[in-house]
Amino acid sequence: MPLWRLYGPPLLLLCLLNQVQTQVENRVVFLPGTFQNVSLSQNETVQVEVSRVQTDAAFITLQFHTQHRNTTLSYTRFSGAGGSHSAVDPGLVSPLDPGQTSMVLFLSTADSEPVSGTGIVLQYSSSDPVPGGCNVEFNLDIDPNIYIHYNLYETTIRFAPANLGIERGEPAPACDATTGPFSRWRLEYDVFQFFLPENDLSEQSLFRALETVADTEGMVLNGNKVLTVSSADRTVAVFSSIPGQGVIYSVIVRDPLLNSSASYIPAHTYACSFSSNLDSCYTLGKISTKIFFTITGLAGLFVCFLGHRFFKCELFCMGFSFTAFFFFVLISRLTGLDYDIRLALSALMGSWVESSWL
Repeated sequence: MPLWRLYGPPLLLLCLLNQVQTQVENRVVFLPGTFQNVSLSQNETVQVEVSRVQTDAAFITLQFHTQHRNTTLSYTRFSGAGGSHSAVDPGLVSPLDPGQTSMVLFLSTADSEPVSGTGIVLQYSSSDPVPGGCNVEFNLDIDPNIYIHYNLYETTIRFAPANLGIERGEPAPACDATTGPFSRWRLEYDVFQFFLPENDLSEQSLFRALETVADTEGMVLNGNKVLTVSSADRTVAVFSSIPGQGVIYSVIVRDPLLNSSASYIPAHTYACSFSSNLDSCYTLGKISTKIFFTITGLAGLFVCFLGHRFFKCELFCMGFSFTAFFFFVLISRLTGLDYDIRLALSALMGSWVESSWL
């Protein structure tokens, strides 16, 4: 009897079982109001099954958060323009059809390393406004996301205008047909801040905070309302940057007529980069940084007030500053050494070059 006839069917069955098992492993179930932790491998796509949606809910929002790595939420397995959003804090709005109690979305990452994060599904009724329902600026048709841009001095958040809530199966109201009290122009937006613990860059601290302020009630109770924006104003807010300090921003859209509200997807920032080799978040509060620049500051005061009396010391300090800066940039560009070692080598080279020159 040929070996392929003897071993072929069991091997084929084993391959099919492995394929089914892989599909099961790449699926995660989200229940409304319950946080779900998800770990993604390199270039992995996970099927997100949302179940047990209440029949009186008109739409849901799905939000997913990582500390500093981008992930993509999409309506289909193969994400495309207008149907997906990639960010550290991505979110989607999904209107519900009559009788619908479950749906399928997709979560993926293109990162070269495994990514872990946490997410939650929130459900809203037909009286609640739809966050980002009148978007004309960003990628998604309905965009509930908050877009953060920061530099050393200021942090800017932007978001799309909301629309009025609707019943299941009904078309969305026109965004700009009228500007009266029965249009989306009556909506108001409350901007909130929530500060993470100082000098705490841990992932656990961020996830605990997000669990506290992910929904409307949590942010109103625990966050700081810093601004109220009307529908006639630009949906932009500017704040001072605090590099190394974690801040969660959220926007609550309110309908004063129906006394209802809904939350945009909370977004966070540390106003610094976790991946930078020069000025990452981890180097801002290092003891070595504080010691080095304290000594540099004292040397600067010495040069300022007594420099011409001690001319060689003045030349040493000025030359040291230039040489140490040059070697720090050079070492950072050409090597992958630890920050403390780079700082020490830069100070050593600056001292050696200036001592030799003088």
